[in-house]
Amino acid sequence: MLDIGGDIGALIVYLPDSFAGSEIEIGYADSDKPFTHTGVHRRSKPNGEVRLTAVYPELTTGDYQLWHPTHGSPLGPVVHVEGGAVAELNLLELDAEPVGAATVHSHGHTH
Repeated sequence: MLDIGGDIGALIVYLPDSFAGSEIEIGYADSDKPFTHTGVHRRSKPNGEVRLTAVYPELTTGDYQLWHPTHGSPLGPVVHVEGGAVAELNLLELDAEPVGAATVHSHGHTH
């Protein structure tokens, strides 16, 4: 369930299997610091297809950048989220090395 409307939208990111169990940080596109993160989990789509996804349920309208969970570099292109809508970003073809078990986030804690 997503709580969107007004200037609040959501983002769903589809990721390759190498990101299973990790957390992906997100920040404003014009900033070099993320402000939140979410876990990457297998989720079922309404058509029954299962995909590895990261869901950001409440984002203010704007442009966002994802950050790689192990080396902190930008991950994928900048994505625009519009209030009242769900944006989708397909990174399934991303050529990424496997993600390690521990992730150190820029705001100080480790998973």
